[in-house]
Amino acid sequence: MELKITDFKVFTAQANFEWTFVKVYSKDLYGVGEAGPAPGLKGMESEFKQLLLGEDAFKINRIEQKLRYATLYSGSTTHHLVAGTIIAIYDLITKYLNIPLYKFLGGDRDEIRVYADAHAGNGLEAINSLLLPVSLCDNKHAEIRSNIPISGRLTEDKWEKEYSVEAFVKRAKDLVNEGYTAIKFDLDIPTPYLNLGRIRVGDLSLKDIDFMIEIIKAIRDSIGNEIDLMVDLHWRYNLNTVLRLCKALSPYRLRWIEDPTPASIGLSNFDELRIIAERCNTPIAIGETLYSYQQFKDLIPSKILVWTPDIAKTGIIEGRRIIELASMYDIEFSPHNIGSPIATMATAHLSSLSNTLGAMEFHAHDLPFWNEIVRPKKRIIDHGFIKLNDEPGLGIDLDTDAAKKYWDDIDL
Repeated sequence: MELKITDFKVFTAQANFEWTFVKVYSKDLYGVGEAGPAPGLKGMESEFKQLLLGEDAFKINRIEQKLRYATLYSGSTTHHLVAGTIIAIYDLITKYLNIPLYKFLGGDRDEIRVYADAHAGNGLEAINSLLLPVSLCDNKHAEIRSNIPISGRLTEDKWEKEYSVEAFVKRAKDLVNEGYTAIKFDLDIPTPYLNLGRIRVGDLSLKDIDFMIEIIKAIRDSIGNEIDLMVDLHWRYNLNTVLRLCKALSPYRLRWIEDPTPASIGLSNFDELRIIAERCNTPIAIGETLYSYQQFKDLIPSKILVWTPDIAKTGIIEGRRIIELASMYDIEFSPHNIGSPIATMATAHLSSLSNTLGAMEFHAHDLPFWNEIVRPKKRIIDHGFIKLNDEPGLGIDLDTDAAKKYWDDIDL
């Protein structure tokens, strides 16, 4: 039995983040995947196509090794397209076999808990693959609003009402009312006491910290203790600041604090990560900028208790290895996800394998067309859960006709 690859296509679309869709064809049958945001993915289409044509999709381990070996000199960006390609091949195989991906992988969990990434009082604005803020305009041609990456949003010189305590509390209540049992907020936000000089060296004043604590206390008081609450710091702060902030947050029993210092971006400072993990009463979560089983293996001595890999960057094969490693060391697996419904469903299917699953991320709550661009036309996340069913493959497909309403040049 063979399933020869006959075509390969890539298309990058601007939504709240950049979504890069991948299609792998075997004659009239195809599988769809998604690669995590990175510059230049569409430009790799022809090279990847050369590597894939004629390969037997069933020999997926060989294909992944071939792609990774061929892109050894290309840097981390290529990991994203390899991941999206492997997701698409798995979708192709399981459609051909008429079996859901999670069952093909051996998963036994058909309900996956989802946490809502709320950002602040409003959702995060749209950003491109360089993390530059963009305006979607007519949703077809995004316009760059600033040449400062969104990780530098604290270069804004004013505090907005969306960052008020009241705005945070309202958003938390709204999400709980929708059925979410876990919510994450960004704490690397402008405060009324914003001092750009301090922020640029990763420092916070006591007034800044007090304001952040006021937000978290108000949220916790409003939603109670049955809801998991997490915060993301986006690699913002220095070690001293993180330790002070961790101590101040301790009474509010957060599920985790995510990406506190730059040390977690590329595992550049294991000692720093270990100091944070040992001194902070709240579990630390990292992983969205890591790609391989080996990187997570190297992370184990740092005593990080929550791993957050992005399956649109690791792919199914490497993601499975990470899940199994987390299980061996009893480390929570709560995958990062800022993708479209395609990446979201790939993450959900793979998460079915995890016996240390916390919750997977959803980062498009305020995007009106998120459900519209796929078929069948049904709500993917319902009351904070994704229900996996008996539909083959990922269980959904990209609706290119519907997508043309937002990206008129889509050519998949």
